[in-house]
Amino acid sequence: MTRTRASQDPDTLLDAAAWWWSVDREHHDELLAQLARGGTRARTVVHARLAAEVGALWSRGWNPAALVHVTQRELTERHAAVVARHAIRDGRAHTEAGRTLDPRWAAELEVLGPRADLSPDEPGELITLGAAAWCVLTRLPEVPRTLPPPGAANASTTATGRIDDRVLARVRGLLAKAESTEFDEEAEALTAKAQELLARHAIDHALLDAQAREAGAPSLRRHLVDDPYASAKCHLVAAVAEANRCRAVMTPGFGWVTIAGDDRDLDAVELLATSLLTQATSAMHRQGTRRDAAGRSRTRSFRRSFLLGFAHRIGQRLREADEAEVAAAAASDERVLPVLAARSERVEEAIHDAFPHLQRRSTEVSNAGGWRAGQAAADLAELDAAARRLPDT
Repeated sequence: MTRTRASQDPDTLLDAAAWWWSVDREHHDELLAQLARGGTRARTVVHARLAAEVGALWSRGWNPAALVHVTQRELTERHAAVVARHAIRDGRAHTEAGRTLDPRWAAELEVLGPRADLSPDEPGELITLGAAAWCVLTRLPEVPRTLPPPGAANASTTATGRIDDRVLARVRGLLAKAESTEFDEEAEALTAKAQELLARHAIDHALLDAQAREAGAPSLRRHLVDDPYASAKCHLVAAVAEANRCRAVMTPGFGWVTIAGDDRDLDAVELLATSLLTQATSAMHRQGTRRDAAGRSRTRSFRRSFLLGFAHRIGQRLREADEAEVAAAAASDERVLPVLAARSERVEEAIHDAFPHLQRRSTEVSNAGGWRAGQAAADLAELDAAARRLPDT
């Protein structure tokens, strides 16, 4: 494809910019600069193209939060703000046309509101931001659906169940204390107690659902994670999911984990994973920076390995807490194990339906010291509580 000249119209410039995006980024930027000088006509074209692409992505499994999240990862927060603005406008248009928005969809749009507040720094910036975002959005693949899109027939359906308010308040209180303490062993104990409460609650309601024959189909959710170390953070979320009778598929390139499970279990994963990401990050930063014998920085590999080690060990600890609650419940009620087994089978089927060609991949740990430090931070009962920094070797 030959280089595009400035005399071409906005539609041609935009198509050319999309083509050059993955071929020659410098020329891509030149085309966007030409487009920015196109005035009202260029704004109209970019606005229409971006609005149409945002709407089309809903039918390919995307939801507002995921779309804005990926735009920010691929480009910048200002590009994400433009996409957030279009997602909000799209939701408003559906509502005005009488089409139903799922409550969770509407909640995502509400959260995106502050991110959509964008004032251009210079004339034409909204054109270049919107055009670059459109170039990225046109390359996005179809993904498993986690929310019904606007106007879907089942958009008004409710989830099969939620965590009781009293249990939720207690769990949130425990996790808030875990996040605020500077003592890792205390944070671990508080988090384990939260896991026990959530497991007991989930078992009780699984039995009630089975007795009432109300066991619904598993749901899918995406848990979004941010850089840096998105891949390692995905492992932590997946570890929490597996410990709570859910199945997780990591997509670190997009910065998320797709999780299948009962809605109460998914709520538990969301609560615990969000808190543990905060706890792990705090514990990681307490380890400081690292350099090798030659003075070269090893901080990045150390921190990535730290998070992977933390994920591995915290997953073990959470599973131990969950298994203890299951064993205690099964000792007094013979229905527990069959009910949970049936639920696990449904979750496996759901993840297979969503990812029929799923493949397992191994993850390399490049810094043994970081791995050991991460495991220790998740299991400080075996360590001197005064040791705030662990050795590299």
